[in-house]
Amino acid sequence: MVQTMTRTGAMRLTPSLDSILDFWSKQAEGSGPMAAMAKLMMPQITAHPELRGPLNPEVLAANAELVDALVSCVLPAGLQRFSFAALATPSSFDVHWATPRFRRELLDGEGRFRGEPFLQGMTWLYLRQLFQYLSVARQLYERHFPFEKSVIIEQTGSNGLTRYFQLRAHFDHFELRAPKKLPKVSEEAWEQLSMELDDLELWKKTIPLDEFEMYGVVVYEATDITEEMTLSAIKQELVAKDPLQDNARFSRIQDHFRMLLSVDDLGLMVMGSRDGLLLELSPGENTASDWRTVDLATIHQKLSLHCQATLKDGRAIVIEDLQKAELCSQMMVDALQQGARSYLMMPLFFEGQKVGVFTFTSRVPHAFNNLTPYRLQEVTPLLALAVRRTWDTFQQRVESVIRERFTALHPAVEWKFRQQALEVVRTDHDLELLGEDIVFQNVYPLFGASDVRNSTVIRNDTIQQDLSLQLRLASGVLESAYSERRLTYLSSRRYRLKQWLAHLEHGLDSGDEPRIIEFLRGEIEPLFDTLAKFSDTVFAAVKSYREALDPRLGLVYQQRKQYEQSMTLLKERTAEILSRRQVEAQQVFPHYFELHKSDGVDHMLYVGPSIHPHGDFDPLYLRNLRLWQLETMVEIACGSRRWTSEMERVLESAHLLLVQDNPLSIRFSQDEKQFNVDGAYNARYEIIKKRLDKAEVRDTGERLTQPGKIAIVYSHPREAAEYRDYIDYLQSLGQLEGPVEELEIAPLQGVVGLRALRITAALT
Repeated sequence: MVQTMTRTGAMRLTPSLDSILDFWSKQAEGSGPMAAMAKLMMPQITAHPELRGPLNPEVLAANAELVDALVSCVLPAGLQRFSFAALATPSSFDVHWATPRFRRELLDGEGRFRGEPFLQGMTWLYLRQLFQYLSVARQLYERHFPFEKSVIIEQTGSNGLTRYFQLRAHFDHFELRAPKKLPKVSEEAWEQLSMELDDLELWKKTIPLDEFEMYGVVVYEATDITEEMTLSAIKQELVAKDPLQDNARFSRIQDHFRMLLSVDDLGLMVMGSRDGLLLELSPGENTASDWRTVDLATIHQKLSLHCQATLKDGRAIVIEDLQKAELCSQMMVDALQQGARSYLMMPLFFEGQKVGVFTFTSRVPHAFNNLTPYRLQEVTPLLALAVRRTWDTFQQRVESVIRERFTALHPAVEWKFRQQALEVVRTDHDLELLGEDIVFQNVYPLFGASDVRNSTVIRNDTIQQDLSLQLRLASGVLESAYSERRLTYLSSRRYRLKQWLAHLEHGLDSGDEPRIIEFLRGEIEPLFDTLAKFSDTVFAAVKSYREALDPRLGLVYQQRKQYEQSMTLLKERTAEILSRRQVEAQQVFPHYFELHKSDGVDHMLYVGPSIHPHGDFDPLYLRNLRLWQLETMVEIACGSRRWTSEMERVLESAHLLLVQDNPLSIRFSQDEKQFNVDGAYNARYEIIKKRLDKAEVRDTGERLTQPGKIAIVYSHPREAAEYRDYIDYLQSLGQLEGPVEELEIAPLQGVVGLRALRITAALT
C-alpha cells in the first residue's frame, strides 16, 4: 500500500491532488469547453472534500472514475489508453495513478516500478537528493544551476529481453513549501556550491532540507527507447577492438540484436569474403568466437545465383517462413534442417565494395519481414567495418605465421638469428631474449633508385583525360535526349557537365575524381534507361557511353589503364634485372639485399665483415659490388629507354646511386621486422636517402636525376675518384657515353655539401 506521506532524506514529500483540483475550480469560473467540463465536475469535487490534502489511497480507489476525469487536465482522456503516463509523489517513484499501459508494462502488482533506474554513474538516491537541493535553490533562493538528467528504467522480461523506458517528469502540479523565514545562505556559500554542485555533503551543510516540503504530484511520461538504446549499444560494441573475435563482445552484439528486434532466439552469423575465401563468424562457447575459412567455390554451391545477384545489388533476402517458401539455396535448406523458420540475409558494403553478409535466424515464423532491414541500416556500415577489420587481423595473423614459420630471413643474415636462438635454447634462457634487436656493425651501405619521372603529374593527367572523356560522352547523351524532348532538367544537368569539363581544363584538384564519379553515378547515369527510350539516336549515345566504361570499375579507364600497364612493365622489368643480377652478386660475397617498389624501384645492399658468419671480408668485395651496382644500373637505364616502344603511355625513368665510404651499423628491429640504421650519426644517411629524389643542382635549379642518365651522389672526393675509375672502364666497354658532369647539389633540408657525378647510359 502506498503511503500518503513519505520522508526521503530530510525533505518532506507529500502527495496531493490540490493543484489539479485548483485547476478545475479556476476553469469553472471561465467560459468555453474546459469551463463547461469543469462546471459539470464541480459538484462531484465539492461532494468529496476528502480528495484534498494528503493523498489517501482508499479515497483514490473509491473515486477512481472522478480521478480519471480530473487527470484529463494532464493527459486527455483520448490518449490515456495507449500513453505511458502516471502521477507520483514528487521526487520519488511512488505511483498513485497511471494509465492502463503504464501500469501494465511498467508497474508490478503492488504498484511499484518493475526494473531499475539506469542512471549511468549515479544512484537514484543521489539524483533525487540533488534534485531537491537544486529545486530549493532555484525556486526559493532564485539561484539557478542548470542540470538535466534523464531517468531511464531498464527492464528485463521473463524471455530475457531487456527494454528501456525514458521517464520525463513535469512539475506543474506540486509546490515547494518553505518556512516563513528562509534559512540564511551567505554569498560565499553560494560561490562554493557553484563550484562543487555535485557535493551532497556541502549541500547538507548549507541548506536544511527538513525545513522544506514538496507538496503535490509529479507527472511522469514514459517513452519506449529500447530501439535507440540497443542501436547505440550495438554501435559502441562494433567500434571496439576486434568485436567479432571477442566472444563476450560478439555475444553482447547478438543479445542487442535480439532486444532490437524482440526476437529472443535470434541467431547471428557474419560472413566476410576476400581473396577467394569466406570467413564465417558466430558467437561461440569458447573464449573467442567460432570462426573458420571456407573456399568460396563451396559457398557458391550453397548460395544460388539469384541470391548472389540480390546481395550484389545491395538488397536483403527475407524469408518469413522457411517451411512455406521455395528454397533455392542450400544455405536456407541447412537453416531449415537446424530448426529455423524465419531467415534474413543482408549484404555488407565497405567503401562501395561488398565485404560480406550477415544472417539472422529464428525458430519463430514471421520473426523477420521486409521492413526489418530498414531498422538495421544504422549499424550495417559499422558491421561492415568490423568485418573488414577482422579480415585485416586475420591476414596479419597469416602473414605472421608465414614469417615466423615458413619464410626464412634473408640468407645472408639468417645465421645470426639462428645463432641467438640456439644460444637461448642451449642455456635455457627466457625465450623473450629472442625479442632483443640484432645489430650488425661496420657494414657498408649501397643504395640505388630508379624512379619514374613526373609520375604524379602523369597519373593526374591520365585521370583528367579519362574523366573528361566520360563527361563528354555523358554530355552527348543529354544533348541527344534534349534535342528529342526539351526537358529543362536535362538542360540543367548538361550545364553541370559543361561546368565540370571547364573545371578540368585548368587541371585536376584533390577530390575532383570522387566528386565527379559520384555526380555521374548519382544524377546522370540513372537517367539513361529512360532517355534511351526517346529515340534510336539517344539509344546509340547511351550505348556508346556504356561501352566506353571499364566493365569492372564502371568508369572510363583508358588512359589510366595505359599508364598503369606501362608503370607495371617498367617496375617489373627493373625488379627482374635486379633480382637476376643479385644472384650473381651473392656469389662474390654474401650481403644483405632488399628491394622496394613504389612509383619506381629502390634497392639497398649492406655488406661487411659482421654480415658474413666467418668475417673474412676484404675491401675488394666492396669495390666489386659497387662496380656491379653501377653496371646493373646502366643495364636498367638502357632497358628503360628501349621498353618505351612497348608502352602505350611512354614513361621515362631516372636513376641514382648513393655512395658512402664510411661504414655504419644497422639494427634489425623485432617490432618492425626490418633493418634500420643504428645511432644518430648514421641517421644522416637515411635522411639523404629519403630526400634525394627531389634534389636539384645548385644555382640552376635543374633536377639532379634526368631520364637516361645515372646520378652518383657522394660526399668525399675519394668516393668520386673511385667512381670516375668505374665510369672510365664502362665507357671503354661502350656502356656509358658522353662527358661526365660534375655537379653540386643544392642544400637539402638538414643536409649540405653533397656533390654528384652524372653520366649518360649508352643505348646499346
